[in-house]
Amino acid sequence: MNLFSKFSAFFATDFYLGCVPSKLTGKPRATGGGTLGTLLGLALTPLLPHDRAAYAVFLAAACVFAVIVAHRYCADTGIEDDQRVIIDETVGYWTAAAWLPHSLPALAVAFALFRAFDGLKPWPIRQVDDAVGGGLGVVLDDVLAGVAANLVLRGLLYFLPFLR
Repeated sequence: MNLFSKFSAFFATDFYLGCVPSKLTGKPRATGGGTLGTLLGLALTPLLPHDRAAYAVFLAAACVFAVIVAHRYCADTGIEDDQRVIIDETVGYWTAAAWLPHSLPALAVAFALFRAFDGLKPWPIRQVDDAVGGGLGVVLDDVLAGVAANLVLRGLLYFLPFLR
């Protein structure tokens, strides 16, 4: 394994956190890693840029980085959408929380909505997930789930201001 493959494995699995469920079960497609990736995204949210423009640049760079390392890791393992790759859930959650209040209630609702959209994959998320391959496909469905969660949460914040 070359240096770029090791680098990609480290970051695609969120510092090997995505390998924990498969280590526990002994199966490469073990579930639960997505929730761990989302929890990491939640934990890191206070460290993200607060300026709107800086957040946009950071989020775009994080998505591109996630596509690159996810693509390499999946190519190295030979598994199209390796469940150990959880960086996509992290950037998906950051998309769900983008430009919203960082209050505990808002972040918790963003978490729940993102996990729901990511798990259910409603139209057009499922179609994108089925149609796009490689690292882009791995990341894009989670970013779209984050966009959906973000839009729903914006509506909730309008009608339920206590979430702010």
